[in-house]
Parts: sequence; structure tokens; C-alpha cells
Amino acid sequence: MLTHTQRRLVNSFLGSFENVFVEPFINLRSVKINPIFLVGPPRSGTTVIYRWFTYYLNQKTAYISRLADLYPDGAYFLNWFGLKMFGKKLEIQSPHTYGQVKGMTALAEGNRLWPWCEESLDGIEKYNARHLFDRTDYQKHKCITADVYYFLHKVIRKQCLLMNSDLLINKSVHNTIRILELKQLFPTAKFIGIIRDGRAVTKSLINARIDIQGNSQNWWSVKPSNWEKCQLLPPHLSCGKQWEGLLNDMEKQFAQLSKNDFLYVRYEDFLSNPYEELERVYCHFNLKFEFSSIQKDSLKKPKDYKQFFTEQELIELNESISNKLIQWGYN
Repeated sequence: MLTHTQRRLVNSFLGSFENVFVEPFINLRSVKINPIFLVGPPRSGTTVIYRWFTYYLNQKTAYISRLADLYPDGAYFLNWFGLKMFGKKLEIQSPHTYGQVKGMTALAEGNRLWPWCEESLDGIEKYNARHLFDRTDYQKHKCITADVYYFLHKVIRKQCLLMNSDLLINKSVHNTIRILELKQLFPTAKFIGIIRDGRAVTKSLINARIDIQGNSQNWWSVKPSNWEKCQLLPPHLSCGKQWEGLLNDMEKQFAQLSKNDFLYVRYEDFLSNPYEELERVYCHFNLKFEFSSIQKDSLKKPKDYKQFFTEQELIELNESISNKLIQWGYN
């Protein structure tokens, strides 16, 4: 893993090359962008739905690749070379870990892309961002600036131009707190909100804390608006409140959008009837799709969360997030 400084130097070098030898010969102003963003709490099945959603679309799509995510200033040249060598990595069976799909030209979350907008960081936030660009707890505090607009449009227009599509599909759980900002950046943007049983999400978040942070007490992933209140709770309550807080934040933002601009998908419904759920989403956003009998793939059912918690923990968790569980039909 490269440090922040090393990656910054590589990105700067690639950007200088692209600025001189690539950008004068491409017309980014002519590129239209019609993005669809998949959002939702971490560990809600967003990666699985993202990959299926893209795989079964019967039209050209653009996406943020891992190369563009890591080295955005050289996104066009790197992806031109990478796609020539490896092609688009849109298969749904290749391995992934915590949202990161294997392969440099594969679908990326985009969570490394946003912290490159460093003018949106202040003081301790900028200091904490110095090591790696994959800070999972990154949360931007400032509003969209002209530099942020220019940077993100430039990178994403390059992806759309290179992949010959104005339809950009991107999934990042970090964008769950940026829905209104994304709508400001991209007025034609649409959103798919992924919902999953909060108890199953809590179990997976605790495992992620242990795997990535080394301790179930250590916070991992997106900070919702209730972060300060729930960060010091026991892990089963902290993770449950993280799920609840992110859903509340997502719902409040969706309430300010037109109903034609967003759609909810429950992960459990997708597992039971993936093709019916995909068809519902495609129809809602007027997208082309085609399912054939030879394409049918099965989805693995996740392990039950009930054996993961002690009886007392499960009682406390149910009480803590009961209103949100009931709202979304979880008994």
C-alpha cells in the first residue's frame, strides 16, 4: 500500500502527462453525464446489487474503475491502457472484500476519489488524511466548491468518454451522506437506496471492525449524523445505531428529491427475487435490460445473525433500533 505522499506523487506525475499529451485531444465539454448512484449503510449488500445491476443492463455503461479511484488525474490514459489490456471487469462472480472488487479495471466504490478534494478538509481532518486515500471514516464538512465541481466532473467525464456512455453507475456507501451534494453536482442524478435488516448489518459491521480495525470497539466506515452519540456505545449498539443513523440520513435527503429520482431496494427481497427486483429498478429509471434463461445465477443466503449475539445483546439491539426495523418490515 502506498502512503498518501507516494500516491500523491504518482498521481501528480500521471496528471502532468495527461494534461500535456491527452487532454488537448479530447473534448470533455461535449460529454453528458447521467449518473445512477447506489447508496446505503455499509454491509447492506450494496456491492452485490451494484454488480448484478450493472451486469444485466443491456446498454453501455460507464463506471469509476479502481485505476480512476486511485489515480484520478491520470484516469483517461490509465484506463485506456487498462481496458485495452484487461477489458471491462463487470463479471458478477469475481471475488471482492468489503466492497473492493478485485482487478484494476473493475468496478470501484469511489470512496478514494472523494478525499482528493483536499480543499474541503480542514485542520485535523487534513492531517489525518495524509497516509492513505482509502480512509473509510472520511466525512466532508464543507459544501461543494468550484474546485470540487471541476475535479469530479473532469474525472467522471473522462470515464464516460472512454467507455462511450453517458450512463454512469457508481456505488459507494460513503455517498449515503452526500446525496444532496451529488444532486447539486449532477442535476440528472438518480439514486438507489439499499436497505437490509439492521441486525444482520450490525453483525457484519462488528466483523468488519475486527477484520480491518483489529478491535470491535474501533469505529469503521461512514459516520452518520448521530455519530457522536453512538460511537462510545458497546459494539452491538454502536453498529446498530450506525445503521439506523445512516438510514435516517438517507431518507431525509431522499425526501427532498422527486420520487422519480430515487428508489428503495430491500436486500432480502433482492436475494429472494433478484430478477424481479432488477426489472423493477430498470423500469423505474427507463433502462434497457434483457434476462435469458442461460444467465440465471443464484445468490448465497447470508448466515443468520441470531447465533452471533448473546440473548441479552439481541434484546438490547432489538430495543435500540426497533422503530427502524418495524418501519422497513423486519420482525
